[in-house]
Amino acid sequence: MSVVKDQPAHAGHTIRLKIKGAEVGRAQSISGRRSFGTENQYEIGSIMPQESVALRVEGTVTLEKYRIRKKSLAELGLSSYGIGILNMDVFDIEVTDKYTNDIVIVYRSCTLQESSETFTAGAMSGENATWTYLSADYGKPESA
Repeated sequence: MSVVKDQPAHAGHTIRLKIKGAEVGRAQSISGRRSFGTENQYEIGSIMPQESVALRVEGTVTLEKYRIRKKSLAELGLSSYGIGILNMDVFDIEVTDKYTNDIVIVYRSCTLQESSETFTAGAMSGENATWTYLSADYGKPESA
């Protein structure tokens, strides 16, 4: 067995989450989705599609984070409990390998879509948020 930094498989324990270049809180999970609005194109006389066409790109990233007593996503400026959404700026979410510091993915120009929190007896409280992003890449982060 090789040391973690030399293993080819990327495991969840190597993920480090950065917002605006600064590492923030502990995330239970982060998941990104891309939709391309693909529609099948048909022609008269056939029930079978003739081609599929991508019409738009829509991307979302969801963060499930256990709440930290002193900070919430809203206090970090990443979520809102109400009208504060109108004053929120866009930001980048950067996922890096905590052993090699290699960038795994960067979700750029994120805007809050929805957020929620949960409080359950006998369990840690949780906080979730989903943002739409304008682009995602695997390169170097944009300079601040």
